Amino acid sequence: MKALGNSFFITRREVPKDEKIPGAKLLIQSGMVYKNDSGIYTYLPFGLRVVKNISDIIREEMTRINAEEVLMPSLVNSDIFKCSSRLDIFDNETFTLKDKNDKELTLCPTHEELFTVLAKNKIQSYKDLHFSLFQISNKFRDEYHPEYGLIRKKEFYMADAYSFDANDGGLDISYDKMFQVFRHVFNRIGIDTMVVNASADDMNGLSSEEFQVVSEYGDNEVVKCTTCSFTQNREDVVCKNYNSIDNVKLKTMELIKTPNVKTIKEVSDFLECEPNKVIKSLIIKVDDKYKMVLLRGESELNVLKLRKLLKTRFIEIPSEQELERIGTFAGYVGPINSTMEIIADTEVKYMMNAICGANKKNYHYKNVIPGRDFRVNRYADLKLFDENCICPKCKGKCEIIKGIEVGHIYKIGDSYSQDYGLKYTDETNQIGYVHMGSYGIGIDRCIGTIVEQNHDERGIIWPIAIAPYKVAIVIANVNDEESYRFAFDLGRKLDEVGLEPLIDDRKDSIGVKFADMDLIGIPIRVTIGNSFKEGKVEIKLRDEDNLNYVNTSEVINSIQNIIESKKQYR
Repeated sequence: MKALGNSFFITRREVPKDEKIPGAKLLIQSGMVYKNDSGIYTYLPFGLRVVKNISDIIREEMTRINAEEVLMPSLVNSDIFKCSSRLDIFDNETFTLKDKNDKELTLCPTHEELFTVLAKNKIQSYKDLHFSLFQISNKFRDEYHPEYGLIRKKEFYMADAYSFDANDGGLDISYDKMFQVFRHVFNRIGIDTMVVNASADDMNGLSSEEFQVVSEYGDNEVVKCTTCSFTQNREDVVCKNYNSIDNVKLKTMELIKTPNVKTIKEVSDFLECEPNKVIKSLIIKVDDKYKMVLLRGESELNVLKLRKLLKTRFIEIPSEQELERIGTFAGYVGPINSTMEIIADTEVKYMMNAICGANKKNYHYKNVIPGRDFRVNRYADLKLFDENCICPKCKGKCEIIKGIEVGHIYKIGDSYSQDYGLKYTDETNQIGYVHMGSYGIGIDRCIGTIVEQNHDERGIIWPIAIAPYKVAIVIANVNDEESYRFAFDLGRKLDEVGLEPLIDDRKDSIGVKFADMDLIGIPIRVTIGNSFKEGKVEIKLRDEDNLNYVNTSEVINSIQNIIESKKQYR
């Protein structure tokens, strides 16, 4: 048992002003975490217990499938990432430093490379396969916009696992096992997840799925069909084009004056037309070459799709001064007479009698026809999925919802094995590459998400499986010797049955104690107050308003029954 009287227990009544979302504010107010800096937090004793509880559940579920735990270093020689080119993929998100010998080191943003190299020490033959490894450790990424409390941190705590198999069939089995592990973990810790198809390009992998939690404060966007089962990360959704060219009377292109009219909205308002009649013209710079990208006016460019198309991660946006040097102007860019390569979204092909910039200040062209008035070097799916798009699977209507990614699983295949020479000899003495899977759960993200989904105006409501303490014993009057003695006797008995309680033996008022217990979210509150003289104690559940009075001889049985009834998964 833990007595609060002489503990490092911090709660705050004032609301933190530098946090954006309710859950992040409550984690600080309740003394679960202390904010050191933007994206950097300290776990305080109560918060650390939550971390431990989630970690223990992950360990239990990993052990069920015979995955073995290791612990990798977070500080490594940067050279280990060269074969996979992952430092290029992470761009400027990695923390690097140099040691006394001028050797460049990196704080690991991920560990696939290290596990691949480690596995080389074991795997020689097909007889050495299959096995799975996992760790629970810190990782580091220099996030551009660390926000939303624990959901997006610069130093984050993560459980990552890796499977090693001889072929795709073995990988499929390992992947399915890990999928079930993730399902069980999220179920046990009280998170309702949605499985979302996602790209595996950042891992050079075959396929991947995200475990997303629907939240208005999510940092991901998910497309979900309202008719069929289709769900996918918004950045990865294909925008299928079902447009056609109807019998439209083609008009002659005409240069028109549009004084101080630059944006799509300004152009459509000025010319009294729909935004989808305006061609959005963007100039980008790739490998020191200028290219023009065209979209329909209301569409947004999907940068990820463009990067894949151009096979690059580095796309520059020229400044207004640079645009003027190459003969055009911001707000008036257009494809007419352009000598640069033009890449257009597939919807542009069907834009008849459209409007575009004239590369001349205060002028646009109208009645423009792609192919007649300007060339397009190639058409491709470039737009970000929006509310006007339809489901690529069933052609039904889709909704775009915000989500928090709490887990991600990948079928990597043999890409890392080829990069790092992870081979084995099969039954016929032929050399094969090991097939890998990678699986990650963000523990910080889980905690932030749980609080975001489980709180009220009084504080956090922890799921019982991960609460810092399942039971809080509140002594209404610490000067009453019988109450005081009973509280600690009860605490010892709860210890004996594996239910370590928190005892509030502070000399504060009962109102302060109740407020703190609600704020920190202890699921079961046992109050030793006025009814104790009658041989009863008061039991209240954090997620209910009812008060229950129980005989002192039946308290432990009552608590055990409550805990058993609230188990999410066995």
